[in-house]
Amino acid sequence: MFEGINTSGSALNAAKQWMEVSSNNIANADSSAAPGETPFLRKRVVMSEISPFETALTGTKGVKVSKISSDTGSVKRVYDPTHPNANEAGYVNYANVDMTAEMTNLMVGQKMYAANTSALQANEKMMEKDLEIGKV
Repeated sequence: MFEGINTSGSALNAAKQWMEVSSNNIANADSSAAPGETPFLRKRVVMSEISPFETALTGTKGVKVSKISSDTGSVKRVYDPTHPNANEAGYVNYANVDMTAEMTNLMVGQKMYAANTSALQANEKMMEKDLEIGKV
């Protein structure tokens, strides 16, 4: 009876974390690093199904964020010799965040959240109907 609620709840939590990571990436998109240091690296969310073993222990099915990893792709190098973080050659290393990809990720997270909210509301209506059947 509560399996659908638990499943939707796990997906809502995963969607929330997905959007938080994308928001953090956007917030750090224009950050730069001093010469010799690594700039902010874009974070990625990796989701997985809750394993049958975890389901047996917790009684929850659904999805979870299994890890948040750093994208080790190349950083943006921009020639700006007047920047305080420019190296000897005049290049500044910026975060490897693609704003278009992050905005898309935010929209995907929002759609995941909305879809699971709808599923949760549908489950609630079904439970209300079950209670009405029991009254007769």
